[in-house]
Amino acid sequence: MSRPIDRRRLLALLPAGLLGACAESFGPPPPRVRVVDLRPLDATMFEQRWEVLLRVEEQAGTGLQVDAMTATIDLNGQEFGTGRVDRPFLLPGHGEQQLSLPLRGSGLGLVDQLATIGRRGELKWRIGGVFLSAGRQIPYQDEGTVFSLRDTLRDSLLPF
Repeated sequence: MSRPIDRRRLLALLPAGLLGACAESFGPPPPRVRVVDLRPLDATMFEQRWEVLLRVEEQAGTGLQVDAMTATIDLNGQEFGTGRVDRPFLLPGHGEQQLSLPLRGSGLGLVDQLATIGRRGELKWRIGGVFLSAGRQIPYQDEGTVFSLRDTLRDSLLPF
């Protein structure tokens, strides 16, 4: 037999839950992560290994001691690879750190991406993951465009 829901108790808990959710969403901004370079290390039929150079910028002004970070990189909307940095590093307030991330992906990922670039005429990236700091998980996500054939053609055809 199920117990009836006490609506008064449920309504009393609702504001506390909403306040907690709002406090998290209004906390300091996560560090900004930019992909600087992508270098091939090794490739087999089933797996590719890459070295990804990242620029991590602290935006809150408070500094952040990072114990580790995870990353998933998508290219043109498809997962390209995942990786993790286990070396601790310090992000000074409003400072930045450039670091190397080992990335592993599917052996067919590059072939798929080259075909997609040919069809779309652009290469867009998205990176997302988590910073681990003092037992906390700080999620982040960033994106950008490496190149766009449309923009390049438009810019080269305009006289100014």
